[in-house]
Amino acid sequence: MRVAIRGGSIVQGDAVSRTDLLIEDDRIAHVGNLDGVSSDVTLDASDCYVMPGGIDVHTHMEYPVAGFTAWTQDDFEAGTLAAAAGGTTTIVDFVKVAPDATLRDTFDKRRRRIEECARIDVGLHVIIPGGQTHGDLEGDLAYVVSEGVTSWKFFMAYPGLMLDDSQMLRGFELARDHGVMVMVHAENGHMVAHDTAALLAEGHAAEANHALAHSDASETEAVNRAITLAEHVGVPLYVVHVSSANAAELIAHRRSMGAKVFAETCPQYLTVSWEDYAAQGALAAAYLCSPPIRERSNQDRLWGALESGGLDVVATDHAGFCLGGPEEPGTKMGSPGYFPGVPNGVPGVYERLMVMWQSAVVERGMDVRRFVQACSTRPAQLFGIDHRKGALLPGLDADVLVWDPNVTRTLRAGDTPLASDYSIYDGMKVTGQPRHVVAGGRTLVVDGVLQDAGPGGRYVKRASPRAPGM
Repeated sequence: MRVAIRGGSIVQGDAVSRTDLLIEDDRIAHVGNLDGVSSDVTLDASDCYVMPGGIDVHTHMEYPVAGFTAWTQDDFEAGTLAAAAGGTTTIVDFVKVAPDATLRDTFDKRRRRIEECARIDVGLHVIIPGGQTHGDLEGDLAYVVSEGVTSWKFFMAYPGLMLDDSQMLRGFELARDHGVMVMVHAENGHMVAHDTAALLAEGHAAEANHALAHSDASETEAVNRAITLAEHVGVPLYVVHVSSANAAELIAHRRSMGAKVFAETCPQYLTVSWEDYAAQGALAAAYLCSPPIRERSNQDRLWGALESGGLDVVATDHAGFCLGGPEEPGTKMGSPGYFPGVPNGVPGVYERLMVMWQSAVVERGMDVRRFVQACSTRPAQLFGIDHRKGALLPGLDADVLVWDPNVTRTLRAGDTPLASDYSIYDGMKVTGQPRHVVAGGRTLVVDGVLQDAGPGGRYVKRASPRAPGM
């Protein structure tokens, strides 16, 4: 199958040029003028940008929560279909080990699920367990590295997941020896527990108080400590979902002093604020994630960190739940009036690129090349897939996004195949959306309409990251 994409402006590294692109089967075959070249399918990219497909390196599909008593609503079928509809052609999800399972078995099951039903390519990170596990954990870690899992996540908060400094040091040493990127959920778990207990004791259990329990100080302290531990061991560090401007500026400062530290933020932290949900009562549960969506006054400095490169990546931390109602386990409103009972996470894998194009490019004037770097190129570099993805070069995977910057629409919950039944971006007007999406050579969006071609996404075996700055 030969697919020609003609007439667009190709975003290629540091350049934007008006030219064409040819796909043969699942690879990019040629970038340049295609006059006289025949193809089976032609996709019109007139007045559009042609970009590498989006890469979201932080999602939670079929993810266990609440001590493995509930799961996120979106499975690898619905979640990857929604990602494709929004212009994302690769995600990297997580392996979370149950107390009665081995890491190896859990990884193998997740991989099989991807190969059975994913519509786009999917890689995996592993979460380092916070308690006792079955089997040989270090042996299983070596096994998953051999299978292309070259990033491990460490939690600095949450009962059952939280690791102390000695555990992190040992885990960081193993990661260094295996050539693995260390990831951290950076909140000081003791501070969060202390502040949660104080709020509950004072009768402040309503949903919006979640943000007060997850203070800016708890995030900034944990970021600083994680960087220090990683520097001490000599391993690169990636901080997930940075919500605090103070933490973002600390990361930029430590990097300027030589620390090999990288970081992501998420659209919800840049475009939604605490003020948007503080007065919504039980419905505020829809917005709860950790770290929290903070005050509007935090946003401009967070934007500054992204625009300057102090923050490398825009991912989503997609975790889709339904709103539900009282005593419905695993739903956002299952325990109204009690913020510790609300499952953490917001959906966003579908909206990410549209929300970021509107807020970053349209409203703040971000250069399209920086947009592509944050949403595709840099994630590929940091997570060991830049030899396959994140750029439009002959021989790379045919993951191509044709982006129409002229279409205006209003985002609505229910626009996607997602099982989660709400969106924190509902009602947001955006200019710019996918016209065509090609993932692994399969055309999944044509003229803005999603085409479900069935399973065909692949598990992505990743290399040890060797990104610039590492």
